[in-house]
Amino acid sequence: MSENTEACIVRCPSCGQRNRIKNKPRGSIAVCGKCATPLEVTPINSGSTDNRSTSALRVLLNTLLIATLVIIGFGIAVTPRFIKKDFSELYLEETDKTEAMKVKKEEALEKRKTALENELAAIDAGELRRKAEEWYRQELEGRKSYDKRFAISPREKAQLRMLNLASDSTKSFHDAIRAIAREASPQGSDISVGESSQGISLHIDFDMSTMTSGEYGTQTKHHTKDSLSKEVISLISRVTNDIFQFCRAIDIHSIHVGCRHHVQITYPDGTTQDENTILYKIRILKDSIPDLTSNPFLDVYSTTKYFVVEEDNFAGIEIHITRI
Repeated sequence: MSENTEACIVRCPSCGQRNRIKNKPRGSIAVCGKCATPLEVTPINSGSTDNRSTSALRVLLNTLLIATLVIIGFGIAVTPRFIKKDFSELYLEETDKTEAMKVKKEEALEKRKTALENELAAIDAGELRRKAEEWYRQELEGRKSYDKRFAISPREKAQLRMLNLASDSTKSFHDAIRAIAREASPQGSDISVGESSQGISLHIDFDMSTMTSGEYGTQTKHHTKDSLSKEVISLISRVTNDIFQFCRAIDIHSIHVGCRHHVQITYPDGTTQDENTILYKIRILKDSIPDLTSNPFLDVYSTTKYFVVEEDNFAGIEIHITRI
């Protein structure tokens, strides 16, 4: 086999001399022609192998790069079509579901409408009126008999208690009347029961301030005696009505109700003193009002026209208005 005669230039690491050296067989050593320093010379076969490996790697990398670019480009070109196709199908699917739900709801609404129309057509107005009248008749009878189911307001509940007291056989006439009077009278009222040859009489005196606001001591919210007297009479009516309603069942003969108020009294010597005095007092007789029997719907002022005035002290009082 012939030796490779190809030469290469090698610089001496010692003196820097450039040496032209032919490739020698393996195992031989080249030296610098000037200073005889050994030189390193790479065989041609070894260099050729490295060059070929580097070239192959470069080709592989380039191929992978091109393939990657091709894939990316293909994805960019194709993806919009896929996205458009997916959203379009989803939109159509949801539209179909919505339409199906709409149809279902419309069908249900139509069925309900038809059912209601049939129910309305089947109603007998005359029968409905008859049932309503019967129901209200029964309720009216229940209220007249003081059925506790209809006792809602405080006054109605108090009426039930008074009814029970009036029918309590364990109490004497006087005790029953006092108990009923306490239920019907304002808090703090003076109650007394008397008896004469004519029958039992009930006397009640209450303070105006216990039933209406703006009245305390000698102070009043009224600016005129007429306004004051009208409210006093209305308050007496409310008390009298309930008492008469339940006490007449136990043979009470008369009811006497008075309204008190503090007034400032001036004596002849010029001194003054506040006294709680009767402004107005009435008497009402059982036999004067035959239409009150068992009528819980009686207006609280219906007894007013039957009052007999026992005391009227409005003429002797004056209302002083203090202006600030």
